Amino acid sequence: MPLTSALSELAIFGAAPAFEETLHVGRPNIGNRRKFEERVGDILDRRWLTNGGRYVRELEQRIAEFAGVGHCIAVCNATVALEIAIRALGMTGEVIVPSFTFVATAHALQWQEITPVFCDIDPRTHTLDPRRVEQMITPRTTGIIGVHLWGRACDIDALSEVADRRGLKLLFDSAHAIGCSYKGQAVGGFGDAPTAATMSNTAASLRDSKASA
Repeated sequence: MPLTSALSELAIFGAAPAFEETLHVGRPNIGNRRKFEERVGDILDRRWLTNGGRYVRELEQRIAEFAGVGHCIAVCNATVALEIAIRALGMTGEVIVPSFTFVATAHALQWQEITPVFCDIDPRTHTLDPRRVEQMITPRTTGIIGVHLWGRACDIDALSEVADRRGLKLLFDSAHAIGCSYKGQAVGGFGDAPTAATMSNTAASLRDSKASA
């Protein structure tokens, strides 16, 4: 599919649509329906729906292996995962987040009486601009949250360098990056505590972000 270069080429402005049918953002990929229904049936037969059941443990193990990390803990959603990670890392005061992100990134901080400080993004990648991050640091800053977006990882090396040099905690929101990597390593292995999500609109791709991306 060719990239558009002008507003007039967009369907909303009268050009031909790129798809024959309307696509909505939250449209899920069901996968193998028969296998899915078999597993749902097995869950119902076991009458064990929550709290560390067989399939939760299997999911945690397989994601940990996939991401190349020692542990994975499944929670109800990515917002709660962020809240838990923020609290575990002892973040307080101010935390720098990208100005272009889902509102939950800020909510997870504000609900814990931490001030989210919005920082400009790199217009080429739509992810946190490390040079701008440096300018936003104050004596109250305790951490940075980078958000991987559209299947593209943040500039992890540059953000890690800033965090290490300034003594800040570094957390990555990987909700849009399951299956993605950075310099050949799964994004789940970077920072002090990465979080991810498996919602229907999560970007699951095999993109590998390079330092020059």
